Amino acid sequence: MILHNDLDLSAVRAFQSVVLEGSFAGGARRLGVPQSTVSKRVRDLEARLGLRLIERTTRKMRVTTEGEALASHATRLLAEADTLLRAMTETGTAPRGHLRIAAPNLLGQLLIGGVAALCRARFPEITLEFVFTDAPPDLIQDRFDAVIRFGPLEDSSQIARKLLSGAVRLVAAPGLNGTDRIAHPRDVANLPIIHVPPPWSHAWMFQRESEEVTVRFEPAISFPSMLAARDAAIAGAGLTMLPGILAAPEIKAGRLVRLLPEWTGPEKAMYVVYGAPDSITPRLRAFLDILSANLRGR
Repeated sequence: MILHNDLDLSAVRAFQSVVLEGSFAGGARRLGVPQSTVSKRVRDLEARLGLRLIERTTRKMRVTTEGEALASHATRLLAEADTLLRAMTETGTAPRGHLRIAAPNLLGQLLIGGVAALCRARFPEITLEFVFTDAPPDLIQDRFDAVIRFGPLEDSSQIARKLLSGAVRLVAAPGLNGTDRIAHPRDVANLPIIHVPPPWSHAWMFQRESEEVTVRFEPAISFPSMLAARDAAIAGAGLTMLPGILAAPEIKAGRLVRLLPEWTGPEKAMYVVYGAPDSITPRLRAFLDILSANLRGR
């Protein structure tokens, strides 16, 4: 299929949205425009190409073979066009424009609000939109400028930059009954345990130099949230394992103490994932610099 040089990218975006959402109404909602606008853009695109891209009736629609061929290339085409436009509009100017970023719930609840405020204070021409999710989003199809993820990263083809790494720590409230008898990782199974299920772990693994110990247990409390586990530990409900970004401030404040400090848990890393090296726009670089500085200070 040959694409004309003067192909209307807004029409391609409308077509892509219809395909992704499975309906013209859904495509319109995705773009925030009337359904009639989406329908017209798709008709105009079909007329420009001289091809039928979508077969539609009053109740159903079906993407044609030609439409599927275009859809398979549209995502990359639009991403490259967006990158080019951002580079052109930001050249030689202070960072400006809109950023759409996905981040894990933990990071979102812990510090993104403060980082966003700092970014806006320094760069008032940048607007920010965040989506907090622990499921890996689709960077391109969901139109994110960047995705912040805890590792390991499943897709080795992703372009990623490590923001932070460190081992998880065994912690408890000061004076928790029984903690004075913990001399080895195997001893922790005798105390109430506050657990956060996968993706963090099925059991706790401890490391000391070349020695590794895996401790299996029946948790006293299971949470889907590291923040809830932290709060329960502070309240004296049991032991838990927390990443340094969450444990360090509480240890410093005296609300938690670290147990078995000579042993460390698995290392957890945080990455920012983006589409291509040239997709790091001045506004994204400005935000990531502020985020990185904030993380280093914790």
